[in-house]
Amino acid sequence: MLQNVPDFRNLVIGLENEVSLLDGRKRPYVNFDNAATTPPFKKVLNAINEFSGWYSSIHRGTGYKSLLSTRIYNQCREIVANFIGADPAFYIVIFCGNATDAINRVCRRLNLENDQVVLTTIMEHHSNQLPWRFCGNVDYVEINARDGTLDLDDLKAKLEKYNGRVRLVTVTGTSNITGVINPVHDIARMVHEYDALFLVDAAQLIAHRALSMGDPSDPGHIDFLAFSAHKMYAPFGSGVLAGPRDFFRKGPPAVVGGGAVELVTTDEILWSDAPNIEEAGSPNFFGVLGIAKAIQVLQEIGMEKVAAHDRELTRKTLRMLVGIPGIRIFGDPNPDFSRDRSGVIPILSEKHEHGLLASILGYEWGIGVRHGCFCAHTYLTRLFGLTREELERYLKQVRLGNSADLPGLVRISFALYNTLEEVEYLEYALKEIMNNNARFSYIQNPGDGEYYPQGREGMIGSPFLL
Repeated sequence: MLQNVPDFRNLVIGLENEVSLLDGRKRPYVNFDNAATTPPFKKVLNAINEFSGWYSSIHRGTGYKSLLSTRIYNQCREIVANFIGADPAFYIVIFCGNATDAINRVCRRLNLENDQVVLTTIMEHHSNQLPWRFCGNVDYVEINARDGTLDLDDLKAKLEKYNGRVRLVTVTGTSNITGVINPVHDIARMVHEYDALFLVDAAQLIAHRALSMGDPSDPGHIDFLAFSAHKMYAPFGSGVLAGPRDFFRKGPPAVVGGGAVELVTTDEILWSDAPNIEEAGSPNFFGVLGIAKAIQVLQEIGMEKVAAHDRELTRKTLRMLVGIPGIRIFGDPNPDFSRDRSGVIPILSEKHEHGLLASILGYEWGIGVRHGCFCAHTYLTRLFGLTREELERYLKQVRLGNSADLPGLVRISFALYNTLEEVEYLEYALKEIMNNNARFSYIQNPGDGEYYPQGREGMIGSPFLL
């Protein structure tokens, strides 16, 4: 099934790096924190280095380097549009800082009337929840507490409740906590029945599954799509917002400045057409180039192969975790999952606080995971079933500057370079930890809630310190 894994690993930089463990040994780093950030493809870095000598300002320059940079920049836009199935006759691709920036841009342009509503969901990352709170009226679609899936009946009920007043529904493509993949095209059909717009936060999904915005005449099409480069092997502070061209022709842009205008007087502004109107200032050219090159690498591999690899690692890991006493899996623990899911697995240990388990894995085993609430607090509190009184107690504690012992999970998340051998190493590490506990003593800093090896808080070193 995974015969191409060595080739996948050869595509990514830094996998040969070794890290120091607390016992003095060094070993290759195992990165299971890919839902936060992925390392870059070698071809991404090579493309940036190769073009650096030709880089110049895009648009309006008549020199060779400027013309070449403009041409490459425009080609990058075409590559992205093709990858996400965005018909250029209807959709426009806008380059921005990241998915958070993209979602905020839609929010600022939405111009809700007094009685209009945005529906987001309980499972969203903060980037797809918080902006809407400052946009106007917002409500939240609930989840099924049993498995963390989106409650589509509740979505239907809320669409009916607001009786045509829902302006936009916004949903994550896949959860960054449980790996639940939402049926975005089915949701789109439901949303469009009520004449609302539909946005998908694809930051977690875009590098793991093929995704198309669809034919604008099909009720299942996606109106807006947002994603970041740093989760798809091009970590250079760039992102994409795709949406209907006409949407960006109404009113001023979210960010104003040079490049977004055709003519300015002291009394009047003539705005440029999309996408220029939404790309004020000098663009992150190399970030855009990184996105396009990463997409080309993913297309060369084939998104079906990427998805198959993701599923196989997830199945292997779930089978492993189910067999370790004292480890609890959140979300669907079934290795033979009936519905597709991405390679994100949240766990808890009955013997260790989540931050402690993550620190033991990192300091003693060289395994990188993430712990906490993963910028999705409302989802995690539902998964834990926390009461309002419990939440108030945690809020009071944090207000006093104490972040110790807050609820959270340990998250394992995969990328295409991870291997079955790495999963087996994680299994060995977890069994040792559950059977024999930590080999060293740890103390928790109440300020940030993190656990550090006692007396060795400054052990992290690097040959690349500035």
